[in-house]
Amino acid sequence: MNPRQLQIPLILVVCLVVIAVVNGFADFYHWYWTMRWFDMPMHFAGGVWLAGMAVWWFLPPFKDMHAVSFMRILFIGLGAALGIGLAWELYEAIVGLLTVGHANAMSDTLSDLFFDTVGGTTVAFFTLFQARRANRI
Repeated sequence: MNPRQLQIPLILVVCLVVIAVVNGFADFYHWYWTMRWFDMPMHFAGGVWLAGMAVWWFLPPFKDMHAVSFMRILFIGLGAALGIGLAWELYEAIVGLLTVGHANAMSDTLSDLFFDTVGGTTVAFFTLFQARRANRI
């Protein structure tokens, strides 16, 4: 394993801690049920974190990214965000069927996947911007 891969960027650690803390409050205070829109920023943040982890894990440092295309960055980021997002929605559907007898509405599932995708795409654009900025210096 590459030593660089063992040093998770601080921004990804902070993002995960913030998501976990906010999710803890949301569960405790029932924000997901009292504020129907609350899962939208949470899915966006989750998509950002998943795509950020995937891009960090699978791509070289910015100084070595001359040959990395935007489509590859986008594929890696969206692959992680959307892949895990789909798995999560499947998990929610199964748990919903087993506990309350029905899955979430299709509109909720599509909204969740949309915000996962927007989060992953945001990371791809941010990564491209940072890579180009680092390569100019």
